[in-house]
Amino acid sequence: MRTFTLLTSLAVGVSAGTVSAPIVKQRFHHESSLHKRDTLSLAALNNITGGGYYAEFQVGTPGQNISFQLDTGSSDTWLNSDETDLCNSRTKQETIGPCMTTFKPDKSRTYELVDRDGFDITYLDTRSISGDYFNDTVTIDGKSIKQQRLGLASESVRPTGLMGLGFSANVVANGTYPTIVENMVSQGLIDRAAFSLWLNDLSAEQGTILFGGLDTKKFVGKLATLPLLPDPSTLNLTHFTVAFEGFEVKTPKGQEIKVDSLKKDTTAILDSGATVCLLPEAQVGPIYKAFNVLSVEDVAIPFVDCAYGKDKGKGVSFDFKFDGKTISVPMSEMVINAFPDKQEIFDDPQVSSYFDDWDSVCMFGISPVSQYGLTGDVTLLGDTFLRSAYVVYDLANEQLGIAEANHNTDESDIVELKEKDTKFPDVTGVEGTSSSEEDDNAAGHLSPASMVTFIVAAGIALTLL
Repeated sequence: MRTFTLLTSLAVGVSAGTVSAPIVKQRFHHESSLHKRDTLSLAALNNITGGGYYAEFQVGTPGQNISFQLDTGSSDTWLNSDETDLCNSRTKQETIGPCMTTFKPDKSRTYELVDRDGFDITYLDTRSISGDYFNDTVTIDGKSIKQQRLGLASESVRPTGLMGLGFSANVVANGTYPTIVENMVSQGLIDRAAFSLWLNDLSAEQGTILFGGLDTKKFVGKLATLPLLPDPSTLNLTHFTVAFEGFEVKTPKGQEIKVDSLKKDTTAILDSGATVCLLPEAQVGPIYKAFNVLSVEDVAIPFVDCAYGKDKGKGVSFDFKFDGKTISVPMSEMVINAFPDKQEIFDDPQVSSYFDDWDSVCMFGISPVSQYGLTGDVTLLGDTFLRSAYVVYDLANEQLGIAEANHNTDESDIVELKEKDTKFPDVTGVEGTSSSEEDDNAAGHLSPASMVTFIVAAGIALTLL
């Protein structure tokens, strides 16, 4: 269980002391200047075919534009090359998807091979990527990070590379090395090893990841501070793990869904690279029963009637409770229209009886932890939770800041995070509710280019990183 991926996008617009990069749907366009020790932001798309949120920046000299999935659950940043097995196999690409962008080492003057065959990472879904470690220049918003350690995949099962945003203790190399976020600090791009994440709601095409700062227009009320918890077996901080104190299902008046209380020492890993949330069976079972969620043996994806993303699910929410903060996730954020062009699969006579009286078939945003081999009292909160939260990941002070997200705003008020401070700034976000208006026309829709699931022959598999 090396990685849980987290994808996001960066701020749009320029304010004093910050740099932001505008973005278009098909490619990324960077036009801003960056001042030393300011904040740094990068844009990314809500893209489900590769499993989350994607950004594009440059690697090498001259810079080659490469797409990366942004991942808070891992620490290595890696990319495919034009020699990667996937990128040269039509059969594999028919199953996994075509390589989006590839790196050409021989075209970079600053490429330096460090460890041949030294890169080997295995993800939660048991898929592996392997290849070499190399050093090269990474350029984000026009600012260069020199001698950054990266993985170059020779064997890959992902169409794009991945930007690891976690702690250096979690890299898969023999010995640690500075991550991109750490090098942003040491090379003077930002003052504090921290970044904030705003995924926006399910219908939005992009959100924001902001390095070295937070944006008070993107959250509601005050940030709660949650200390990060070490891995109990090693006592090292390897993931963004916090105490998870409670979980409830809220329904319209007159309806009641009882779920068991979480065990006393339950923890949660906040990981947007995971498409869904993974919760204990004691919580998942009553939810599946109440909303007729279909779980099929040997199929990782839970299915639900898309109508629950519309009127049928109005008034239903899932409350995730932490010390000093509750994040409420509406049902509309848990119903993912992941198969808009594949509904004919569910018309097959062998399976159609399971979906009688359903509007159409969607993916449900909660799965049991047991399905992915997690043990103990650990849970994983992926994109279906994180879209309703604003999270500040403070690696320097080993803490998270969390508040309810303020969705669909173009406003920005960025506060830089200073190295000398050990607490988050005493700032307040916007007033009022953060709940986005529910779409009366469709469940949360992820465009075909952003499907986090892969439908292969008769089987359907969910990607978790």
